[in-house]
Amino acid sequence: ELGLSGVRQALQVLRDYYASGSAAALVQDDAKFSSLMQQPAVPEKHSKAAGAGSSIIGILEVCESDFATNLAKEEQEEADAQEEYEKITQENKITKTNMEQDVTYKTKESKSLDKAIAELSSDRETTNTELSAVLEYYAKIKDRCIA
Repeated sequence: ELGLSGVRQALQVLRDYYASGSAAALVQDDAKFSSLMQQPAVPEKHSKAAGAGSSIIGILEVCESDFATNLAKEEQEEADAQEEYEKITQENKITKTNMEQDVTYKTKESKSLDKAIAELSSDRETTNTELSAVLEYYAKIKDRCIA
């Protein structure tokens, strides 16, 4: 951006210089300099080189055009990259939230399955105890029936 504005300023100065009627358009103002730095006298046979000036202005216009085009491309690429970054960031937030919820639900499911296993293990022990008692009683009855 600074390069583009510099080229535009240079173009403006040169256009003003070659468009004005006075020969000393590029002479700097005394107000900007101290008494030690004064402008030299204007040469008596000075004339503007309009052909060279137009060539320089043409080159600067090409530079200005290139700078503007490249700046626009860079700004567009930067905007696209920012948009892509924000899109990916949002997707990552959603993915993270989903995974955290999955962890929460699977933890709850794991706890409920552990509880179910504990209950079923207890039921199995109770059933095994009852089975042992029934088999023992059956053995006693069987001995009585045969004897």
